Amino acid sequence: MVQEISSVATDSHHTASHNASEWDLLGDIDSIHDEFEVHDYTDAPLMTKEAYSQSPESRSSQYGSCQHLTAPGSCKDKVEQFDDPRLYLNTNAPFSAVVCGVQGSGKSHTVSLMLENMLVTGSPALGCLEKPLSGLVLHFGEGGKGSNPCEAAWVGLSDDRSVKPPPVKVYVSKSSLETMKNVYRPLTTRGNVTVEPLLFQESELDAQAFLSMMAVGSSASAPLYVQIILSILRDLGENFSYQGLLRQLEVKKKSFNSAQLSGLEQRMSLLTSFITSKKPTKKTGSAIAPRFAKGQLTIIDLSDPFLDPASACGLFEVIIRLFIRAEVSTGKVLVVDEAHKYLSVDQDSSALTAALLGLARQQRHLAMRLIISTQEPTVVPPVLLDLCTISILHRFSSVAWWNHLIKHVSADLSDDGAFDKVVKLKTGEAIVLTPSGLGTFACDDLENNRVVARFGRRYLVIKTRKRVTVDGGASILVL
Repeated sequence: MVQEISSVATDSHHTASHNASEWDLLGDIDSIHDEFEVHDYTDAPLMTKEAYSQSPESRSSQYGSCQHLTAPGSCKDKVEQFDDPRLYLNTNAPFSAVVCGVQGSGKSHTVSLMLENMLVTGSPALGCLEKPLSGLVLHFGEGGKGSNPCEAAWVGLSDDRSVKPPPVKVYVSKSSLETMKNVYRPLTTRGNVTVEPLLFQESELDAQAFLSMMAVGSSASAPLYVQIILSILRDLGENFSYQGLLRQLEVKKKSFNSAQLSGLEQRMSLLTSFITSKKPTKKTGSAIAPRFAKGQLTIIDLSDPFLDPASACGLFEVIIRLFIRAEVSTGKVLVVDEAHKYLSVDQDSSALTAALLGLARQQRHLAMRLIISTQEPTVVPPVLLDLCTISILHRFSSVAWWNHLIKHVSADLSDDGAFDKVVKLKTGEAIVLTPSGLGTFACDDLENNRVVARFGRRYLVIKTRKRVTVDGGASILVL
């Protein structure tokens, strides 16, 4: 009898212990509904000054002053007022953003402000940047002597001596090196901006990079000689090397006809023009200097009359993979600049689009911030719009663009009033949609009448701040 009582008591003790352990894991249910946890503040891409002030001390202090609110936060049937109009960008946490608008609406200015918040130190007005990020900008234009520098490169210059802009490395096509040096001369003579040829060493090129640079898409519709290349790559497998592939091709192409040889040589010419002939040094084990570094902005400017958008997309895809693999000891930010010039709904940019989708889906695991800047939002795939945590809409008047966007954002923008606001936005103004962003909102159940909550389906009308670096995107006027 004593043993039975002892056994029951022991079982009761174990049950109580298990229950307590389970409740420890579940936490306080009331707090889940009533209070924000630390990770809610940590992961919020944007937050108002009021929300930031109410966040716990354990949250990250790395943030950037980016915009200020010019109109109340609006939902379908409710308008919210904010006492403090400042809006902060969380530079510590990964996010993905789409910035769109016509030329002259302030789109490039907004992108430059975001880069300032992640790369520029020495200016208290910008916020707090304890650890600068590593930045990469993809840019493509027409090329030639009439080209303009990528506007993001001006982040490397400042007229304020207290501001410490990041070093900027611009990589260009070797065939247009001297032309592009002249294009960037106004920057290279004033600040820490350098222009170098974009060259890969053979060890950087795996089988996928080879296919990307040769613009090989789906094997189903590929010509016979491409099918043979794919067969060689499959045979090489993990033992792939550039020289090994060339040796195999020399054997196989003996059976090619003149048309197949011409197609092969055309594709191989692009590949060979971006491969360095230098041998790796004993000191570094590499033939080229590192392209990416903490606190540095790297720009891949493929503005070249000899490069078409499909070739540029293939090279960008290779660069993105190298950027992901690079060890920089900090977070990363990728800017897809002027995306309407090379992204499209056809198959030419499908591999690059797939790479961007992968980044958006895995941004938290890759410590990546993705910013897509475009005049025409219809080139951004719907799935990518669905995944973006921030949408910044500058002025435009196209109904087709509007209809493309409103199907893939959280805010209720179905009424004509919201579209009227976009059409009438001034330069530098924008509508911002960020469901997971934080603000303080009225709550009748609380004494102080305001509580921190997500923006959810609300949208904000904002005005961007001034730059601390040089603005190189000003319009050229007659007078």
